[in-house]
Formats: sequence, C-alpha cells, structure tokens
Amino acid sequence: MVDVIRRLAPSEEMFAAGEVFIGYAARVSGRLDLPALTAAFEAVARAHPILRARIESSADGGRVFTVTDAAPQVFVADGDTEFAFTGAKFDQRTGVCGLCVVRDGDTASVTLVIHHSIADAFHAFAIVTEFWAGYRDAVGGKIPESPVHAFPESIEHLLAARGIEKMALPGAGAAATAPQVPQPRDDDYPTLHTTRCRLSREETAALVALGHRENVTVHGLVSAALLRTEAEIRELPLTGLLYLYSVDLRTRVSPEISATEGTNVLGFANYLSPESAVTLVESARGISAALHAGLAAGIVQRTPLSIPDMAAAPRPALPGVVIATNWGTIPPLPEQGELRIDDFHSTMLAKPDLTGRRPQQPGGGTCVISTFAGRLSVEIHHPEEFTQLQRHRVEVLARNLRAVHD
Repeated sequence: MVDVIRRLAPSEEMFAAGEVFIGYAARVSGRLDLPALTAAFEAVARAHPILRARIESSADGGRVFTVTDAAPQVFVADGDTEFAFTGAKFDQRTGVCGLCVVRDGDTASVTLVIHHSIADAFHAFAIVTEFWAGYRDAVGGKIPESPVHAFPESIEHLLAARGIEKMALPGAGAAATAPQVPQPRDDDYPTLHTTRCRLSREETAALVALGHRENVTVHGLVSAALLRTEAEIRELPLTGLLYLYSVDLRTRVSPEISATEGTNVLGFANYLSPESAVTLVESARGISAALHAGLAAGIVQRTPLSIPDMAAAPRPALPGVVIATNWGTIPPLPEQGELRIDDFHSTMLAKPDLTGRRPQQPGGGTCVISTFAGRLSVEIHHPEEFTQLQRHRVEVLARNLRAVHD
C-alpha cells in the first residue's frame, strides 16, 4: 500500500531536482556483524517513517512524498572502501534511504545514505547515532528499538507556525522567471570522487586555541582559509568572491526545533569581503560579524522562504562563488566493542544541474566541513577528471590553515 503524505516544499524540492543523496560514511575495522547491521538499519527505518518514503511526481507537475511499508535496501559488496557506493543503485522514485557496506579484509566502509530532501546533516546525525546504538544492541543480543517519530515538516511550515514571515532580502530584485520543476530523470549518477584536507589532532587543537584567543569561531577561520585558497587558485581578489553557506536554524527560532522535527531546517548566509588586504583572522572575524548581524536582523532565519525567488533570480554577477556547509563536531558514535570506527566523512550522489541555477565551484560542489575524533576535515566531491585540481586546492587550503597558527 502506498500513501501520499504531502507535497514537497521548495526547501525540499531544490534537492529533489538534482536527486541529491548524502552519505554518512564510517570507516571501520575489526569484526563487522552484517545481520546486526541489518537489524539496526531496519530498526531506524521503523522509528523514522520518512526513511521509507519515495519522491514521486504529482499530476500537477510538482512532487509528493509517498510512504510504503517496504524496508530500505541494504547493499553489500567487496572492494575499495574509498568507493562507498560500490554495487549500490539509488532512485528517489523507489526509495530515499539505503545502507551501503563495502568490505576490504578486516576494514569496511559503512554508509548510511539519506536523500537531502528528507533530512539535513543535523537531522541525519540523530539517525546515524540511533543506527550505531542499535548495532551495538543487536551485537549484544538485544532487539534494537526506538520511539517512532512523526513525519517531519518542512522549514517553511515550521517558520509559519512560529509567525515568521517572508521579507525582502537585501539586494534582491524581481524574479526573472518562475522556477520550473524538472521532470523525472533516467540518467545515471556520475561517479564522484572525494578529496580531503584533513588536519591532525594537534593541528586541529591549535586552530581551536587560536579561535579562543582571537574570539573567532573555527567555522570563521576555516571559511576565511577557503576564501583565501579560492582567491589564489582562481587568481581573483578576495573582493571578487561571494561566500555562501548554510546555517542550522533549530536553535535560532523560538520555540526551538528538535533535530528530527523538520527535514532541512537550514537558512543561508553570505559574505563578500570589503577589501582584499586583510589577514585571515580579520577575514574570519568579518564572516562571523556578518552572520551575527544577519541573525540579529532576522534575515538568515527567513532565507528559506525566498528559495523560489533565489532559484528564479539571475546568477550572481561576481566571477567567483564559494559554497560550504559545516557539519560541526560529529557526535561520538556509540562504542562497538570488537568493531572500531576509525574515521567518519561525507559522501555524495548528485545528478548534473539541468536548470543552470545551482552555483558550481570549479570542478566540484559544496565543501563539507566537519570535525570527528578531534580532527578537522574539509571534503570536496568531484568528477574524476578534476582530481588533480582538487588535490592542488586542498594542498593550498592545508597550507593556509597551518600558516594561521604557525
């Protein structure tokens, strides 16, 4: 039986257009119990009905969430753990979640794959934590069980419930054309490679200490380093780069929104450097100040309500757009006894943008910033032909991050 739940809101539709799936990948070593892994996955799918959803076209040209009783798929393959999707196939019309396991001897990648339309990273990590807790319980002979969650609402609905209304954004003009909803696609996902800039625990601790001394956030420092890196690689002044990044709104509205209450509870912030002759710390301070000003004015909280206008507006006139998302500090995952979680990082599946509206960075998409087990990581997902470019990019980024506290 298939039930239509509701129509996708613009904040969800923007990820359905490119059929974007995000992978939350754990690199593990030791004894991996596949039956326990499957039991844990089935338990979170029961607890979160949205994981059993599909995204289907509606008669009026939009898209709707439908839900079935079918469990999401589990894919198991032997191969290179760098390629987390080996042997897997995803299609939002048949499912929005899956579990991918790629084994190589006594190591494996275990990736919980969740469509971006149904959960942002902050929602997903609540599920990831439940999943690994369920695995621990299943290995110990318990049946993993979690309370059943309601189907999450869109950020548009959650803002309206709090009396937060759309406002004209600074610098916004009239929309050029009405955004169109792309039709269902049968093209294959391109294979994306991941290039990482990963600091050691000591280097990460030094960056955090610098932030404390200078009263700036690690996000601000990493963002400033990203901008400096792009200015060097693209041979542009800092003033020629527009920095765009997402902001978790859960604690920035009243009443606060719980982790799984909404799908994508994200606002958007931007920063344009007023001058090029600034230090990295000064740039970080400017990024943080701009964010605080945008939040204080209520602008960032309202940006989701302008997604249709942003999608229809002309592309930015500046030659350079830099896009990032910050997962923050990934919560410690439940200990697993004979199985060690050695690393955790992002993976991604996305089809090429056919609308021409999704900004692209040279050779890749959004930079994902995170910290796991005390180590800062910046990841870029890109086609194979851009591997050399991205390796150069992360080498320059690493140099800029290390230089700031040398």
